[in-house]
Amino acid sequence: MSIGGLLGGVLALLLGPLVDRYGSRWALSIAFGLLGLSFILMSLMGSLWQYYAIQIVARSMNTGVLAVATAVIIPNWFIVKRGKALSLGAMGSPLGAAVMPLYVQGLTSLWGWRAAMVGAGLLIWVISLIPSSLLLRRRPEDVGLLPDGAQPVQESDPTAPPTNDMRRGPEEPTVRLGSAMRLPTFYFIQAAGSLWWFGRTGVGLHAIPYFTDQGLSAQVAVAALVVHSLFAIPGAFMAGYLRDRFSIRWVMAGDYALNAVAFVLVLFAGTTLLVMIWAIFYGTVQGAANPLQRLIFADYFGRRHLGSIEGVSRAIQNIASAAGPLVAAAVYDATNSYQVIFTIFIGINLAAMLCIAMARPPQRA
Repeated sequence: MSIGGLLGGVLALLLGPLVDRYGSRWALSIAFGLLGLSFILMSLMGSLWQYYAIQIVARSMNTGVLAVATAVIIPNWFIVKRGKALSLGAMGSPLGAAVMPLYVQGLTSLWGWRAAMVGAGLLIWVISLIPSSLLLRRRPEDVGLLPDGAQPVQESDPTAPPTNDMRRGPEEPTVRLGSAMRLPTFYFIQAAGSLWWFGRTGVGLHAIPYFTDQGLSAQVAVAALVVHSLFAIPGAFMAGYLRDRFSIRWVMAGDYALNAVAFVLVLFAGTTLLVMIWAIFYGTVQGAANPLQRLIFADYFGRRHLGSIEGVSRAIQNIASAAGPLVAAAVYDATNSYQVIFTIFIGINLAAMLCIAMARPPQRA
């Protein structure tokens, strides 16, 4: 998973400018095609190296192509209503995380895990590949529309000379990657996102062994992760609405602070009740963080060069995402306890809160 994540970072760097120029349609079509094929190939594997190779390819498609290509779609189509639209779109990921294990487990119970892999791959092709390849377009302007469904504005002077495009949409910033990288704000956002991802993947991979070390059953630990995924759905839904009403950096600062509180809760989660309280709380605040990270780049830098900016961001954050589980494992091996690393994750999220609070919106020229 770490190797695939780092390879995905390289793909993200290469893909960002292509998405800005050509849109996400073919990038997503290729990625969903390979992702579905990866599952189908897993049904045929007979040795460990084949499993590693398939997982590296699938992980790189997820973290390098899907992460960048999907990040620019909704911001390109919405400006004023961007928060609400993206909050609705962000509900898909936690919903899939809750439903897919049940779907795969059902197929496994009926026909075995190899048939379940084929079923998962075919579902990706039907649900994701076909609609993306047939329906997706880069921007509303490409098909004669305006963002947010806005109506064209007629020129007040009928004698004015014609222009190439008489349509007008809501005003927004247009910042190129090079200009964004000269702003301290860009690095504050990157630091905040990287710190958050470091903690998120760190606890995500180690949650089940941590809970079983606390004396809880494996069934309770798995149930907690399912509850966590389910409550990420209202968290994602809430994020966009909060962004529409308050400054996004303060919304994100509050969310990172609540993520730190979640790591305090997990330190005391020694009973089934406390574990479920943690799952509900952390699922909600973690579900809000992901769409907010996508919204802030579009709000601060505009949609015209968003793919390039997201590509660099994803490449940097993939390193932190890959490091989180490895560092957590190393600290556990050194201390024989998760208490130390989870305490560190509290400080990591508080540092993310401070970084995003210092990320002032770029000044408009």
